[in-house]
Amino acid sequence: MNILVIYTNGNALNPHSGAETRFWNLNNALTNLNFNVTVLHSINSKGFEDKELKKKCENVFYIKSLSFLGLSDFYFIDLNLFFIFKLYQILRKKRFDFILVEFPWGFLMTKFLAKKNTLLLYESQGIESEFIEIAATNPKFPKFFKPFAKVFGKIYEKLVCKFADVIVSVSEIDRDYYEQNYGIDISKTILIQTPSAINHKNIERSESLRNKYRKKLNLPLNKTIVMFHGGLPHPPNQQAFDLIENFISPKVKDPNIVFVLAGHNVEKFKKNNIISLGFISSLSDLLYSADFAIVPLTSGSGMRIKCADYIITALPFITTKKGIEGIDFVNPGEDYLVYDSVDDKFIEGILKLHENKEIRQELHRNLLKKSNINNRKKFENRFFKLFEKLMCLREN
Repeated sequence: MNILVIYTNGNALNPHSGAETRFWNLNNALTNLNFNVTVLHSINSKGFEDKELKKKCENVFYIKSLSFLGLSDFYFIDLNLFFIFKLYQILRKKRFDFILVEFPWGFLMTKFLAKKNTLLLYESQGIESEFIEIAATNPKFPKFFKPFAKVFGKIYEKLVCKFADVIVSVSEIDRDYYEQNYGIDISKTILIQTPSAINHKNIERSESLRNKYRKKLNLPLNKTIVMFHGGLPHPPNQQAFDLIENFISPKVKDPNIVFVLAGHNVEKFKKNNIISLGFISSLSDLLYSADFAIVPLTSGSGMRIKCADYIITALPFITTKKGIEGIDFVNPGEDYLVYDSVDDKFIEGILKLHENKEIRQELHRNLLKKSNINNRKKFENRFFKLFEKLMCLREN
């Protein structure tokens, strides 16, 4: 079975960010199922691939065209002649059973060029019309496009949902949105949540384990480490980093608490009670070094892969309601602490977990029981069943 994966934002073979983790898991799953996988992505991401996974896929790169008036061609990839030419070459060279398109951008050109008997799957990471609205708040976002950005996003996304043969969603909230706002039949969508890129180990947390990884990362042994990680320039993550630096850390006066930050494209620095490590190649090292995590997200949609990371390593965490959206196999109060927003109550939650090791241990034990619910093998099996069903429907 031949499958083409189109990824227009980063590298589909390396789990640096949430979306990349999704496609890294997906491409691992497809190659493990012995499918012939071709990946089309930007030449900007060349060189960052998982070496083992790269050997199993055929990689094709297109050149990102120059931005127009400061606006990235990410939203207008359908007009990128380099993208169109490479896509045309691929589709004429090989017959594909399925094409999976990550993000809506580029889907309409793919629909136009794809052969009639090829099934198109829209791999939705969230509500893109919401993401583009958040992106428009960035001062660098072109002023001329801001008034039209959300409307453009909604119209484009609605067309993609209409023309896709199947919509693969990461959360029930997104499925409901497509049904209610775009009139999409719920039977056209399937829910497949993203697992963490970290292998499940079912490890009991101990002081010796924690100190082992703290020494490796050169982190203080005698402090309570509260961590947050996320890739940049994703706007919701940037907002969370800003909240930690400008609101949360100044509010937490206890000298025994240190906030440790990490992520792709994150700057390295030390400031007051914050240590920013930048990009960490082994995320599990950081997760096992921490006492607990925080997820101070106030915007975004889809599924937060960082929460999947905390769950699979049974790391206690505090989150906003927005931060835990799309993950329904863990329970508030029992498996994690949740607050409406990042306010004084959120700060009280941090102090509560810092002062009460018993609560941290209880959350850890409960998360251990849930840590293998959303694993990579189950993710792989869900996609296999989906493709098996689609092939049967096409043959009939």
